[in-house]
Amino acid sequence: MRRKPQSRIALAAAGLLVAAVAACGGGDDTAQTASAGDGRNQETLKVMMFPAQAYRLPVLVGQEQGLFEKRGIKLEITEQPTNLQGMQGLEATSSDIGQVSVSTLAQGYQAGTEGAYFCGALDVIQTTLMAAKNSKLPSTGEGASWQEVLRALEGKKIGIQTPVGSGVQLLFAAALKEAGVTDVTYVNIGTAPSAVVAALGNGSVDAAQISPTGTQFMLDADSGKPLVYLPDGPETYKSLYGSGWVAPTEFLKGRPEAAKAFCDVMGEALEFIQDPANTEASASILAEDTGVTPEVAQLVVEQTYDDHSTELDKARLERTFDTYVDLGILKAQPEPSYDTLVVSP
Repeated sequence: MRRKPQSRIALAAAGLLVAAVAACGGGDDTAQTASAGDGRNQETLKVMMFPAQAYRLPVLVGQEQGLFEKRGIKLEITEQPTNLQGMQGLEATSSDIGQVSVSTLAQGYQAGTEGAYFCGALDVIQTTLMAAKNSKLPSTGEGASWQEVLRALEGKKIGIQTPVGSGVQLLFAAALKEAGVTDVTYVNIGTAPSAVVAALGNGSVDAAQISPTGTQFMLDADSGKPLVYLPDGPETYKSLYGSGWVAPTEFLKGRPEAAKAFCDVMGEALEFIQDPANTEASASILAEDTGVTPEVAQLVVEQTYDDHSTELDKARLERTFDTYVDLGILKAQPEPSYDTLVVSP
């Protein structure tokens, strides 16, 4: 289920994406613990996630709706260290499961970390390009093509979420190149919505990348002008996979039933979130977890979760691996591929 392009312009790159969300490692939390309620045994799963991020919602809904408990799973959530890549973070926190971008997973694999996707999460790279409220730059929301939007950035200053030379920057440079744009100045402003608002407001950048829930914060405050939702624009973004749920190879081999149960819960939780009848309940959970206002949380629920799915599309993933190798984000060897980096529990 997809939103129409005019609705999806409001989306943005998942904090996951840009911050290269959670990742791999191994855990010792495999012991069975007695359930306090009905006497059944519960299996503990330790899930690592960045705090206050929109991608956490399916996990929280799974908890709230008792979907984990129904499967005999006791969930333990731990915060991902901000100073570690996802794959390293899972190992450092002894977690079983996390969510990571394609580049984070493959870079970990090429550095010798054993882990694999076992469940899908984000089908696309959720990146929106935002300008100041009164910007004269063209936008797709005003009828411009994505090519016209990007060509207008020639000679401009662009706020990006990670340093120059990172995968995020290289990917955006490739998108600009599709439109024939090569002369821009990159400014690393990070992922915080407040930093984006400030940079656009004081004119230190002409446009900036932003992510949920930041996109919706700016839309609700009427403090920005969305220029283009990149998955609806250049092929560099349109054809690439975003992020998935990952686990250490040891976990997937030793506890495949637990991995499958987690993915099943993610599927049911997404169905709950994507049902308009549950928007208010989902937004309430998101607002409490992230600290955003109920109005912003409702926008996030309405605008972002149609890009989530538990499926792991082989063709899309292979295309993403190949693109990242071509851009120099990944090395050619050891070869990143669906067969080496995806495991079906």
